[in-house]
Amino acid sequence: MVVCDRCGVESPGTFRFCGGCGAPLEAQAPVRETRKVVTALFCDVVGSTTLGEEIDPEALRAVMQRYFAEMRATIERHGGTVEKFIGDAVVALFGVPQIHEDDALRAVRAAAEIRERLPALAAEVGVVLRFRTGVNTGSVLASEGDTLTVGDAMNVAARLEQTAGEGEIVLGPETYQLVRHAVEAQPLEPLTLKGKSQPVAAFRLISLDAAAPVIARRHDTPFVGRERQLRRLRDGWSRAVEESGCHLFTLLGSAGVGKSRLVRELLGDIGEDATMLSGRCLYYGEGITFWPLIEALTPLGAHGQRVLDLLTAGGAASADELFLEVRLLLESLAAERPLILHIDDLQWAEAMLLDLIDHVADLSRGAPILILCTARPELLEERPAWAGGKLNATTVLLEPLGDEACAALVERLGDGLDEQARARAVAASQGNPLFLEEMIALAREGDSDSVPPTIQALLGARLERLATEDREVLECGAIEGEVFHGLAVRALVGAAASGEVEPRLAGLVRKELIRPHPATIGDDGAFRFRHLLIRDAAYDGLPKAVRADLHERFADWLEEFALDLAELDEIAAWHLEQAVRYRRELGREVEPALARRAAGRLETAGRRAGERSDVVAARSFLERAFALTGEAGEERARIAVELAATLIDAGSFVAVEDLLRIAESRPATAAVAALHRIVLQLHVDPDRALATVEATLPGLLDELAALDDQRALANARLVAFRSHWVRSRAQPAGVEALLAAESARAAGDERLRARALGEYVATLLFGPEPAQSMRAKLDAIAADSPGPLLAAFIGWARGEAARMAGDYDDAVALVEHSVEAMRAMGLDVLAAAAAQQLGSVYVAAGNPGGAVIALEQADAVLTGLGERSYRSTVQAQLARAHEACGERAAARAAVELAEELGSADDAINFAITHPVRARLALAEGNAQAAERWARSGVDYAFKTDFLSFRGQALLTLAQVLAASGRGGDATEAADKALAEFEAKGDQPGAGQANVLLAELGAASA
Repeated sequence: MVVCDRCGVESPGTFRFCGGCGAPLEAQAPVRETRKVVTALFCDVVGSTTLGEEIDPEALRAVMQRYFAEMRATIERHGGTVEKFIGDAVVALFGVPQIHEDDALRAVRAAAEIRERLPALAAEVGVVLRFRTGVNTGSVLASEGDTLTVGDAMNVAARLEQTAGEGEIVLGPETYQLVRHAVEAQPLEPLTLKGKSQPVAAFRLISLDAAAPVIARRHDTPFVGRERQLRRLRDGWSRAVEESGCHLFTLLGSAGVGKSRLVRELLGDIGEDATMLSGRCLYYGEGITFWPLIEALTPLGAHGQRVLDLLTAGGAASADELFLEVRLLLESLAAERPLILHIDDLQWAEAMLLDLIDHVADLSRGAPILILCTARPELLEERPAWAGGKLNATTVLLEPLGDEACAALVERLGDGLDEQARARAVAASQGNPLFLEEMIALAREGDSDSVPPTIQALLGARLERLATEDREVLECGAIEGEVFHGLAVRALVGAAASGEVEPRLAGLVRKELIRPHPATIGDDGAFRFRHLLIRDAAYDGLPKAVRADLHERFADWLEEFALDLAELDEIAAWHLEQAVRYRRELGREVEPALARRAAGRLETAGRRAGERSDVVAARSFLERAFALTGEAGEERARIAVELAATLIDAGSFVAVEDLLRIAESRPATAAVAALHRIVLQLHVDPDRALATVEATLPGLLDELAALDDQRALANARLVAFRSHWVRSRAQPAGVEALLAAESARAAGDERLRARALGEYVATLLFGPEPAQSMRAKLDAIAADSPGPLLAAFIGWARGEAARMAGDYDDAVALVEHSVEAMRAMGLDVLAAAAAQQLGSVYVAAGNPGGAVIALEQADAVLTGLGERSYRSTVQAQLARAHEACGERAAARAAVELAEELGSADDAINFAITHPVRARLALAEGNAQAAERWARSGVDYAFKTDFLSFRGQALLTLAQVLAASGRGGDATEAADKALAEFEAKGDQPGAGQANVLLAELGAASA
């Protein structure tokens, strides 16, 4: 509602003009809107049309008025609000205007009471009243001071009511989750409801436990991490007993932090050594002031009947008389045996009950009494001086559990959950045992990401009890995140309220909602939410329109005050992106400048991620940037070509084609897009790509050189590198890679330079560079502070150097580390290609089975990506490994697939597969075919400058010739193989050649 400044008449927040004087309301203070989780109750009289035919309209009116009055009274008694009456239906809300943590339970209790009360009402008015009810919980948008709400939760509640039978109460899924500890309900078949795309789970209420607590509390939770607090609690008990006096012990802590569990541990220790009385403060209801004492004293029977009569008589005795009688009773009980009086949920206590406890604590003497109170920190908001100044009082604040205690708790509770689900539950709970239990329970149901509705209800109710100004400060902090800065909050609340921010923040610290934290921006201090879920609850309460505005303003503040922040682009981009997102979700027009600003920040963040070889992050940033660009323009084309290159690196080829078409449509990006298209083809259609390179690359290089576009030149040189590499020509490929690195350096593109140098390292690994000088060059490159990508290439090459030295253990370790590093960077294609080397190492080490496993894993990755070029070589290496295992059929199948996948110019594939064919033919006794395949393998090997592969092909030929009894020819081939191995510095290969030469020499002697 809006109160008119002119005449004071209230009008609904949706009105533009005052209903009293007609003054415009638009200029007045805007109504505060919030998103909140509420429970809606729809109750409808069944058959009212027939009823109207049966009785007189005036009589019917009287019946319905009585019915509506009864419904309103019941609903309001449980803390609900009647939003409206529609014909013979009642629409009520629980959580409007004020959220309570048990709104769902209140609504179900109200529905159950209506079901019980309606027959009696029908008898009184002399007609048959039959009804049906739907209850549903969910998020709505509500205005402060108004009961008008909008949201799908309302629609579902109405649909549930329409599906209910006569006298039935049907609960929605969220409602049931919140009240299942307190009800017996029958699951229904999922309902197909009008307006819902998916069936909705529903439950028919059978019965309700009227004494059920707001939150179900487990009694088997392990006791961990509270030993120090338990010692203090035991000390308080010992003091009361030893001094034979009264001790007031108050245990403060947020909901779920473990207060009840700690009390249970104490009571379990004491056992029969004390009289234990326990009562719980009720959250709402009539005559609840002394309910905890009534609950505690009732088990005493006749011994406590006089005091019970006074407590329930409602004013029969004065406060002084009542307090005295309660104290005397407790003292008489304690005189027989030490007494513990436990009052739970004291934050909900009425003032008179708090006064009574104060009275007993102050005046009781001569009998051992421990008054043990458990409460949330809100108690101190109502009674700031609680227990203050009392020498016989102790107050302990329970903090969240530490990491070690959380780990111990999840070990006991999380049986059957994988480590990832456990870790998520621990991280989300942040030391709150109840939250941890609820997160684990939700994870068991297959949902590890959502916030349990019980926790949402607790936190939503806690925040709604805050003053509006406190809530606004908290919400502005939530915009920044779990950690936020006072300076930012002052900027977001506006100049008029900025002076109130500091005392508000201090108050929120006292309320245990936030705590001080080191600042990373400015020197005015920062704060951290005591729990991440508190932050989420504060943020979720903001309407999307307000979120959009605050995110944009926070980005403005960042760009003004946080220019030195290393992650400025990433953080500012995210906030600008949220501003765009929420406005689009609301169907509002987004200013092009805002979208461009967000896209620009994301693009910069993507480039920076690429420079540090984090392809996963680069892809995410660039995809988000691309989504923010318009339908056409240079910006869209520029981001498209950058994203296309990133996707190619990631091995995600499917979406690249559309991006390249966009980039090719703009002159500024057409040339680079054409280069990336060739790279794409080299992966998926190598033969076509090589033809394209020969036809277009020379002219393109001349064009780019004339334009002095160093970045494009670097990409062009890398295309030239790849064309040589596909043909297995390491030396010319290395030249192009170094030229690409020089152009990338001139362009200031470190990511591109690292990739070019990495490709150069690969040419050292396989090409004619001798092992010794290769190691020296690797050391020189490594000395220049390589980034993670180049370091992975260097590790890969050092693994090959270790293999050539015969150190297979080091070789495996180095190559595996490089492969994992590439995978971690999101470079799945490159990682699979590097894994080929594992196959070579395992075969050389005499472990062909290990080679098969490593190569099949790499092949599975490349198959899933649709990559052909690297996969063809993986299959060739797999054929060699299968053959070494004696699996001839598998080897032959891998040979055929390798030759089918690869380019006709990819000589290295044939240099591997044809010797395999030769050895298979030899094993089958076909010497002629074996020699033909062996010589073909040598021919292909010498189309490359891969010395070790040339040596291996020659060694296979020598073995075939030796088996045919042609010792002289075999010796000649083995000598040539030895020369190739020695030129490369391949010691195992040279050793194999020498062994064969020795055998041939012995045979000819």
